[in-house]
Parts: sequence; structure tokens; C-alpha cells
Amino acid sequence: MRLITPADDELYGLASAAGKLEWAAKLLTTLEDERLADPTDSEAAGRYALALMAVLPSVGVEFAAHARFTATIEALGDVLSLDPDNWLARYGRARLRTLIPNSYSAYSVQVSGELAAASDDLDYLLDLQAGHAGRPYFVSTHALAAVVDRLAGEPAPAGRPSLLDALAACPRVPARLPALGAVLCEPLVTLHAGSADQERHAIGEVMSALYGDQAVVAAVRLQPVRR
Repeated sequence: MRLITPADDELYGLASAAGKLEWAAKLLTTLEDERLADPTDSEAAGRYALALMAVLPSVGVEFAAHARFTATIEALGDVLSLDPDNWLARYGRARLRTLIPNSYSAYSVQVSGELAAASDDLDYLLDLQAGHAGRPYFVSTHALAAVVDRLAGEPAPAGRPSLLDALAACPRVPARLPALGAVLCEPLVTLHAGSADQERHAIGEVMSALYGDQAVVAAVRLQPVRR
């Protein structure tokens, strides 16, 4: 399995900053040229797709945002056609397909079948994770799968570890992904807002340990406990 690297985190942070400063076009062109130079290079494909995902929040015009959104999902699919076990590409595609509005994502358009496709990606990733030494951020896959199930109004598939079990098994250590942590903490923040009691406490504990350097996590932890 191709796991997240420090270079991935650095690129995501660079592309995100480039998008905010409105100079992402040059970076994307360079990465696209590298991608086209060797269509069989999964790493070049991954860098281009990752940068596309990073600049999505800065695409403000609705039509342009939708087009870029679709292009990013397709680019992540291109990565997975070359390397099906690329963790970040599969998680990223599932995240975009989930399309949570407001607190989870900038995009609120729901396309028929996208939640089912996201669930398929996440089930694949959960099976893949089960055969590898755990990484703290693996818990984000469980959290995103739980978000998808709740959005779809479906119970978790039989045989999948419960969210509480996944939280209990997660190492309480920093993920050390200052840029990508903003993406990986999203489903935990979403679940924390809609949970109570034991589950809320466990989610809060895990997201603080892994992604405590994210401003949104610090802000959420300061909110009053629901009764």
C-alpha cells in the first residue's frame, strides 16, 4: 500500500497556499506536464491529483468549481487505475464523492450514486488497512465511512469494526500532517458535532491527539457538551 509521505503533505500545503494567493495555475500546469510526460507514472499522476484537490476551496465560481471538482475526482481515478492501493488517492476520491455541505465541505451538490461509490472506496481501503501496520490516520477512514453511512441512512455493513472499536484501537499520537491533517480531521469533526456521551468523548480524544494542531479541532473542543 502506498501511504502518505512528508512530500505529500508539503505539496498539499504548497498547492493550498497557491490557491489562496491565486497563483495555482502555474503549479498545476507544471504538475500536469509531468503527468502527461509519462502516463504510466503513478507518482506524477498522484502529485497532480493531490494539487487539484488542494486548490478546490479556492475555486469560487459555482460552474468553475463544479468542473474542477469533477476533474479532480477523475484525476484521482487515474491514479487508482495505475496504483489501486494508493491510500491518499482512494481516501481523497471517497472524500470528494461524499459531498458533505457546510461544515464538512464547500460543495453541497449531491449526485445520485456518489455515496454508494464513496462507500465502495472506503470498504476497499478498510480491507487494505487491515493487512498493514496501523497508522494513526487510518482512523479517518473509519470516521468517513461512518459519515457516509449516516448520510445514506444505512447501517454499517456486517463485519466492519464499529466506530468505537476503531477509535479505541487508534494510537493516541500526533499524525504530524500539518497540511493534510485539515482534510483528515474533517469526518471526525463532523461526527463529533452529531454525537453525544461515550462516542463524542472518544471522537474528541482521538481527533485532539491526532489532529490537535488543526484550528478547527481546537475550536470544536471548546464547544459546550451536548445534553
